[in-house]
Amino acid sequence: MKIAESTIDDWWVFPGFKLEKVATGLELPVNIAFVPNPGQNPQDPLLYLSELYGQVKVITQDLTVHTYANGLLNYKPDYKFPGTGESGVIGIVVEPKSGDLFLSMIYADMGEFKSKVVRTSSHDGLKIESQTTIIDNIPSVHAAHQVQALTIGYDKKLYVNLGDGMIDSKVAQDETDLRGKILRMNFNGTIPTDNPNPESLIYAKGFRNPFGATWRKSDQSLYISDNGPSNDDRIAKVKPGVNYGWPKSMRQNSLFWWEFTQATTAIAFMQDGQFPEQYNDELFVSLFGTPMAKGKIIKGKKIIKLKINQDNSGVVSCDEFVRYTGVGPNSPCGLSFGPDGLYFTDLMGGNLYKITRKEN
Repeated sequence: MKIAESTIDDWWVFPGFKLEKVATGLELPVNIAFVPNPGQNPQDPLLYLSELYGQVKVITQDLTVHTYANGLLNYKPDYKFPGTGESGVIGIVVEPKSGDLFLSMIYADMGEFKSKVVRTSSHDGLKIESQTTIIDNIPSVHAAHQVQALTIGYDKKLYVNLGDGMIDSKVAQDETDLRGKILRMNFNGTIPTDNPNPESLIYAKGFRNPFGATWRKSDQSLYISDNGPSNDDRIAKVKPGVNYGWPKSMRQNSLFWWEFTQATTAIAFMQDGQFPEQYNDELFVSLFGTPMAKGKIIKGKKIIKLKINQDNSGVVSCDEFVRYTGVGPNSPCGLSFGPDGLYFTDLMGGNLYKITRKEN
């Protein structure tokens, strides 16, 4: 599904930076996962992309696009945006040692929808050869608020963002229910003995729809983006055993929030020298906005950058970094820093872009 072609001229970029198109012809590209230690041969995998309706693409060092996996969904998507068309394959992360992929998605089970995480393997990283379910049977919904971002922490554990399932927000406070939580697990899905509760996968609770997640090198901590109902989208630093308030509050233990919702999606810290030093440790956030709105709108359709206080007491600046200025329904969705810049997807346009510093 590709709705609207966009060009470089359809995007405004912060002064001193430039935009280029890396790949096109993608089908609802969502999130980006770079290979931690990529090979240097032209056909070695550089990054992977989750595509909402059941595919994963791999882009090699020569920027060729390959289909790593397809047919991952066992139901037929209905293309309704906003609504039930927003669900599918979302989270993706590469396990550094093996090169295996972890993927998060929903699936149909006897007329009900559930969330799961799978681990896939390939000898060369170009085509899936095996798939193992790590965790499943988590009640979900054929819409948003499903299982979302996947990350691997500095502790070599897998972290899973889970939405509250939309139907009953109180589950976000129920410690017998995995919905509305950040989970922490071993790579085989078992519970680490040093979890806040050694008998539970729950790492933190009180989330609504935590779409994005990233790790900050300076404090080796997890940060997430969480979508509010009609107000208070937020950014939060996730600490073990802490309650983040939903459904009573979206501001509890948060670093930053938007009074009016912007549909926050992926987030990433600039921390490996891809941009000049003054941008080090700034957080870049995709604001997706209204999915099918055409052209300029007040909410979303941009990437912003936040400078966070060193003591994590709040945000000291917030600036637009990228803004869509075209006439189509395009908007940034996934983003991640690669070895040479900031990469982002535009879900509706089917493209992968890269932002780099302009040469003087």
